[in-house]
Amino acid sequence: MTRRSRLRVDGHSNGDAGTSRVVDLGTWPAIDELALSLDRRALYRRRERAIRLYLEGATDSLIQAACGISRGQTYRLLTERCLKQHPDGHVYGWRGLLPHARVKSYQRTAPLELNAWSGGAVGALQWLFESPAGRGLEERLRERILGKRGELEVSRRPRMAVFRWFLAELRERGVERRGEWPFNVEKRGYVTLTRYIDRVLAESPARARQLVGGQEAVRKARSGDGTRRPMMAPFERVECDAHKLDARMMVLVPSPHGGTEPRMIHRLWVVVLIDVASRAVIGYHLSLRRECAAEDVLRAVRCALLPWTPRELQFSGEAYVPGAGLPSHRLPQLTGACWNEFSVDGALANTCARVEGVLRDVVGAKIIKPQDPSSYSCRRGKDDRPFIESFFGHLAAGGFHRLATTTGSSPADKRGADPEAAAFATQFQFEYAEELLDTLIANYNATPHSGLGYRTPLEQLERLMAEGMSPPRTADSAAVCRMVSVRKLCTLLGGIKSGRRPHFNFANARYSAEWLCLRTDLLGQSFWLHLDNEDDARYAAVSTQQGLFLGLVRAAPPWHRTPHSLYVRKAIRALEKRRLLHLASHGDAVEALIRYAEAAPGSKLPVHPAYLEARRILQQHAERLAGESMVSRASHAEPAAADAATPGTPETRQSTTFPPMRRAQQW
Repeated sequence: MTRRSRLRVDGHSNGDAGTSRVVDLGTWPAIDELALSLDRRALYRRRERAIRLYLEGATDSLIQAACGISRGQTYRLLTERCLKQHPDGHVYGWRGLLPHARVKSYQRTAPLELNAWSGGAVGALQWLFESPAGRGLEERLRERILGKRGELEVSRRPRMAVFRWFLAELRERGVERRGEWPFNVEKRGYVTLTRYIDRVLAESPARARQLVGGQEAVRKARSGDGTRRPMMAPFERVECDAHKLDARMMVLVPSPHGGTEPRMIHRLWVVVLIDVASRAVIGYHLSLRRECAAEDVLRAVRCALLPWTPRELQFSGEAYVPGAGLPSHRLPQLTGACWNEFSVDGALANTCARVEGVLRDVVGAKIIKPQDPSSYSCRRGKDDRPFIESFFGHLAAGGFHRLATTTGSSPADKRGADPEAAAFATQFQFEYAEELLDTLIANYNATPHSGLGYRTPLEQLERLMAEGMSPPRTADSAAVCRMVSVRKLCTLLGGIKSGRRPHFNFANARYSAEWLCLRTDLLGQSFWLHLDNEDDARYAAVSTQQGLFLGLVRAAPPWHRTPHSLYVRKAIRALEKRRLLHLASHGDAVEALIRYAEAAPGSKLPVHPAYLEARRILQQHAERLAGESMVSRASHAEPAAADAATPGTPETRQSTTFPPMRRAQQW
């Protein structure tokens, strides 16, 4: 670098009357000399030395002696190469001195004539654009490649489609009839055109991302590299997302001929909440539906606010590693800990008014939506919520992808395997998936993390809490228990003259009670009906709009016998409208759903999701009445049955498959 960084270049003394130009060597892009070969490096250094001497005002003899280059040649290197504009918008600078570096595209001046070997067509496309037959062709071709200006919705345009349009356009202009290029060469100029397409796309990288990569590439380009992410405190921001389990599983249903029959079910979803600061999973929920709903998100949020306890496992007694669990188990003071920000994607289940209201009123958190400036999230963008997407990769690679029933992340991951056949052969039930998922999440929190200095997420959370951080606020336990419940303003119907019993129409069912028969003064008024237990829609609480609690009402037949959720009721009503179920006036709607799902042939559609939901509710109801889990109850019953029964008796042939559906219904 010379002492003077800004020098003026005047017209050359040998008759060049060029205008004066200011050269700032400090703004010239640098190059890596060591990347060049020895001979090219020596040539480059001579050229660079000549440029510096010329700008310092050295004479022709001095430049010739020091660099072996004349002053006139140095001037041409400076003006015709170094000061030329690069496609990136800057001058070539030192890049223009690189040996064999082209700074000007080839311009054909001679007429286009092919030799005997079909050669001599260099620059044919540019020659075609400048010929009378190609008037306006280049503009139309660029428009065909990039789309019209202002066009928002861009469809992908494959090269072959552009090539076909190009040939058709030339035929209309009479080029083929005259036998001119590209119709006089073997590939019709396809290679030349594809190179031109690549050059046009390179000049418009934003448009190229839309055309080549699609919306996923556009989203990835908008996301940052994570270096500007703010430092988060524990429970300041929580990421939430849903992940479909990459495994086939089945359910055993009672057979009318005795025993059980395996039925394949749809793939399940898991909704996970992860703390950004500590990378710890604070809550999750396994959804039994085909698509996640707002209720699944709320159940995952409630799991994060309630204390977690290890499960009683049936496939292993030592599946949990030492220290495994959720934060509420390792640090009891974090039970019910609330967070400030809830980062989600654009799915409606995450951003609907029901979820937003519960997070605002119970948790005190704000939903960070994709359109928020402070958001890093985008629908299905793996780079926007990196921590939870990284966890999903760990969950798949370290768990479900290791099973014989895995479907993999793509069809190519199957590698010729048959997941459905493996599920039937191993009888991998979705109850096993529940236990496996719980152990994988609990063990993840106790596994060293490379992004945390090889501390476990729970150790990182414990360390951050011990550094004098103020404890997070906690949610009200009663509000947490009610956060998934449903409330609706209903009118009390009935009449004194007709003698019609007072009742409420709520969630596709009629609710009434004995005490309502004595309150004819309430007819025609509106009251709040809410389910305290979302898994038992048989009962609803009634309160006035002023907040006074009046009592409980019970659903009328056929919804009065078996515990069920509103989702199960809605599914039953949908099946009834399709004439697949026939509900008796004094029957049991849930029992009808169970019979319908269990009687369907195995070759038909997978088991209805509402059937799985009904099984889960009946199992929880049976465990609540029995005071112990089905696993422990089955383990206690097996030794007694083995002592009482002799080989060959029916007792020894009885299936002990978990969970026993009929046993859950008997409680």
